[in-house]
Amino acid sequence: MKRNIPIYSVILILLVGWCSARASAQTDLYVRGAGKMIPLGVPQLCVRTEENGPEVTIPTTVRRDLDLSGFFEILDPRGYIESPGKCGGPEATTFSDWTVIGAEGLIKGQVSIDRGRIQAQLYLIDVQKQSVVLAKQYDGEFNQAKMIAHRFANEVMKYYTGIAGVFGTQISFSSRVGRFKELFVMDMDGSDIRQLTSERGLALSSAWSPSGNQLVYTSYRNRTPDLFLIDVDSGHARQITRSTELEIGAHFLNENQIVFSRTEGNESDIVVMNTDGSGMRKLTPPNRAIDVSPVPSPDGSRIVFCSNRGGGPQIYVMGVDGSSPQRVSFGASNYCTSPAWSPMGDKIAYVCRADGSFNLFVANPDGSNAVQLTSSGSNEDPEFSPDGRYLTFATTAFGGGFSVAIMKTDGTSMKQVTKSRGGDFEPAWGPMPK
Repeated sequence: MKRNIPIYSVILILLVGWCSARASAQTDLYVRGAGKMIPLGVPQLCVRTEENGPEVTIPTTVRRDLDLSGFFEILDPRGYIESPGKCGGPEATTFSDWTVIGAEGLIKGQVSIDRGRIQAQLYLIDVQKQSVVLAKQYDGEFNQAKMIAHRFANEVMKYYTGIAGVFGTQISFSSRVGRFKELFVMDMDGSDIRQLTSERGLALSSAWSPSGNQLVYTSYRNRTPDLFLIDVDSGHARQITRSTELEIGAHFLNENQIVFSRTEGNESDIVVMNTDGSGMRKLTPPNRAIDVSPVPSPDGSRIVFCSNRGGGPQIYVMGVDGSSPQRVSFGASNYCTSPAWSPMGDKIAYVCRADGSFNLFVANPDGSNAVQLTSSGSNEDPEFSPDGRYLTFATTAFGGGFSVAIMKTDGTSMKQVTKSRGGDFEPAWGPMPK
């Protein structure tokens, strides 16, 4: 799915009686849902034309999104009493059909299609109060039904939690194709997977540009590990380093600069460089250490990285100019790696060898309040969602080889999102689409 999607016209429909109901319902529902998942009904939409498709695609996508969020219990459509696609607007709702199956919230609506364009009117209804608490209208192309669903699911998340969701974002990852690894991109729910590279080599360690238009990654297409930039929409790749050294783990400092590790002989250094390949300079001093996996803080002032300068690999934070490096992983493990920084700047995630395997941890940037999040399988390469509420990572917890999963940053609601035969690795979560 391309990122240059036309912006929908989004019309907030407010009726006089709804505003006060929304204010009281939001507080009540949020408090009720704080200790448990909120049960939602999401039936098929009413369709006002002979064409069909979006009336199924939109609620199916909304169900999938909200189920992945970990905040909602999506009631099984097979248990719905109301006929699928019932028309008549919110006022035609028979609330007893929904209270009897335990629904607290209900998402309904109607869709019409005219000359390849969709108009969808979607409603969130408080079943107990029997009132509409959220209503929106979306206009878009016929093939944009999923994005309409993502946008409404984000609004539902905002209503219940106070923060909009991240549905409609994308995740890049490396996947084994035969004896090679190629880059892929998918929607965050695991749908619409498309192969981005066909290099018949190793395409590794992708990271998104701030705009979401490009990925930087390491490629062995020329038999040496160099950095490339690839356009996410077109798939056109451009080589930006040309050396015999190992250059890997690049992340964007901004649209025009990247930071990565570069190995020369027995030493790996953290370096910064312009995206046109110019201006390379080292941030770590000659110390015979292995310094790798640099990730800049959201404000660009610091870098978290992995180093064995103190013995085994551990997590360190330093200034963006390489100043004042401080170790921030202080658990019992003698092996910690793969750091990531929350978009809010308040947390870091990393991997440590613990409980006989590799597990995920989160901590404050100074290393305090470290919490182990996983305890089964092998877990690698965490990265935060754009809102900081979720992590994506590679795991064997679901059996077989590695797959990409997401979970809340408190370690709950782990969901598998890929199931390829060869294994999926190194997920990177893209920014919110513009």
